Amino acid sequence: MESVTALSSLPPAADRSLPVHEPLTPLLPVGLQRRWIVGCTGSAAMSLALAVAARAVSEGSWLAAVGVPALGVEAAHELGVPLSRLVAVDAGTGPTTWAERIVAALDGFELILTQAPPGAERMARQIRHRLQAKGAVLLVVSNGAPTVGCDLELASGEVRWTGLGAGHGHLVARRVSVRAGGRRMPGVARCDLWLPGPDGRLAVAETRDLTSDETAGLRRVVA
Repeated sequence: MESVTALSSLPPAADRSLPVHEPLTPLLPVGLQRRWIVGCTGSAAMSLALAVAARAVSEGSWLAAVGVPALGVEAAHELGVPLSRLVAVDAGTGPTTWAERIVAALDGFELILTQAPPGAERMARQIRHRLQAKGAVLLVVSNGAPTVGCDLELASGEVRWTGLGAGHGHLVARRVSVRAGGRRMPGVARCDLWLPGPDGRLAVAETRDLTSDETAGLRRVVA
């Protein structure tokens, strides 16, 4: 009886995730899971994180960028993030102040975008506890390996720009290879994205979807 009660108290599956744009579904087949820490790494990490958050923010979620001095407001807008729902927060100095402001932001925001300072791993337990309680999503941007434990990592690899000729032309599109994997994801998914494409939008360039067995396994993990 206790197990039945516990299961009946769970929110519907749709409420346990935030939506992502369709080109990202090969990497996030069940959406952006609440209570997860998602690492975005590599040369296109910031653009990737903004693209991941864009649909949820456009559909009503609020995004707090905590300690992200390199955040480009224009870039966020071009990737589909409504600026009216984006709030920048100074993270202060040191991991303790950073963690305090992350925890405070979790009281009012469903999505937090951040760059973890040195020593952040010491504060990971405190942040994860609050994240679990609030049902939010933490996006951690890093050029190298994430310094806090992630449930899922989206790693941007090879980047190729198009539009330039032999000494002439303009950069018009960026093709990025992205790999998704981690302790919450059975197997690995890969996808080539236009980030952005020639029309300025996020689009799929080439995909390797999860198999049906891998997708079913992931749904069991997040259920």
